[in-house]
Order: sequence, then C-alpha cells, then structure tokens
Amino acid sequence: MKRKIIGLLSVLTIGTFCISTASAAEKMVGMPNPMVAYNTVAEAKAAAGFQPLYLPSISGYHVNQVWVIGGDLIDIEYASDNEPVGKFRLRTARCTELTNDNISGIYGATWNKEKINGLSVAIAEIYYEKDMPIDYAAHWTHNNMLFSVSGEMLTYREFWRLLEHGLVELSQNYF
Repeated sequence: MKRKIIGLLSVLTIGTFCISTASAAEKMVGMPNPMVAYNTVAEAKAAAGFQPLYLPSISGYHVNQVWVIGGDLIDIEYASDNEPVGKFRLRTARCTELTNDNISGIYGATWNKEKINGLSVAIAEIYYEKDMPIDYAAHWTHNNMLFSVSGEMLTYREFWRLLEHGLVELSQNYF
C-alpha cells in the first residue's frame, strides 16, 4: 500500500513540476506578433473597423496578402499581373490612433516632399546594396487618414503613375 501511495505522489509531483515548467516557458515567449493575416480586404476592414485605401483589380495589380497590424493599421500587399512581377505594400490607418504620420515601416530613408494633386507627399528612394535595384516609398495624410506605399521591382515611372494617377487621387476622392 505504501508503495502505491509513494508511486502516486511521485507521479503527482512530476506532473506538477512539468506544468509549472510549461507555464514558465509560456511566460518567456515574448510579445505576440501584432500582424494578423486575413483572406480578404473586407475581412481586414471588419477587424480594424475602417475602410482602407485599395486599388481595384482593373489597375493591373491583384491583392496578394492582407494584414491588420496592431489592430489599427491595414497592410495590403499587391502583385503585378504582368512579368516581371512588381510588388507594393499599401498601408492605411486613422490619424487619431497613431502618433507618427509615417506608417511605411521604412526607417533611415531620406524623405523628400513633393506636391501631387495639391497634397504634400513624402517620397523616398530605398537603396540596398550595389547592383541591387532601387525601391521606392511614399507616405501622406488626407482627411484624418494616413497612407503609405512601398514598391519592390517597380520602375520610378510605374511607382509615380501609381501615386499620381492612382493612390493619391483615390485617397482624395474617397477619404
């Protein structure tokens, strides 16, 4: 009888040790990932509680991935329908929820102000290494909303066309 009680106590002690070790390991994981993936722009809109700026599919770009970051920023990745495949990220947030007007996620770049359709837009060329293509980024504010776009594998001409005749104009007309 004593052996059964000692055996049972041993199992309970080991089980308690394993549970407390698992709890300690869970606490040490760190901060949770603030990016939550969604299947559609509509799902991200419902989760964040506001309408993001987006390009219609007629633009020659399609939605590749959609995230809500920290519950208050919608990030949409687009890919070109043509070869070579250019990509860009389009982000939208409310001004009231963020303290910085640059939501691009690009740090250390030199931002130059340009006027596009009467709006002040900050534009940057992103340099990586020699022999690497140059990428472009922009951010602007309109009617209490923040917007940013960053492109990969886009020519400057294509990036400028997206800004001037697409994204900035859409932000002025719909926000």
